[in-house]
Amino acid sequence: MRLFALNDAAKIAACYTDDAEILSANMSPIRGRAAIESVFKFTNRPGHTLEFQTAELDVLGATAIEIGAYVRKLADGSTFARGRYIVIWKRVGEEWKIHRDMFASQPRFDSGTRETVLKPPHILYPTPPK
Repeated sequence: MRLFALNDAAKIAACYTDDAEILSANMSPIRGRAAIESVFKFTNRPGHTLEFQTAELDVLGATAIEIGAYVRKLADGSTFARGRYIVIWKRVGEEWKIHRDMFASQPRFDSGTRETVLKPPHILYPTPPK
């Protein structure tokens, strides 16, 4: 999460396996570390933070599956987006790396209206299993 707030796309991308994929609604799959780094350069904004709440974590040998919810906040602390995620982690040497990253932003209701305003998808950076 610290890397995300610092807007360090290269270091964030290094947390993914070489053949990682990001899967999100309304986007083609993003395949490979270089493509993932490019997306982070394009979508990340300095000062944004992500808060994760892991609901489930299953570790099966060198693979872990994490399911949870996230909130993305602006530098002023206001909520920018929220949603749910599932991440498949792979153990690479002594490190856990993100192998598959799938998420969906939840619709947001504007205050005073019943209309749903869909926010664009945003790339995540969850916490590796321990």
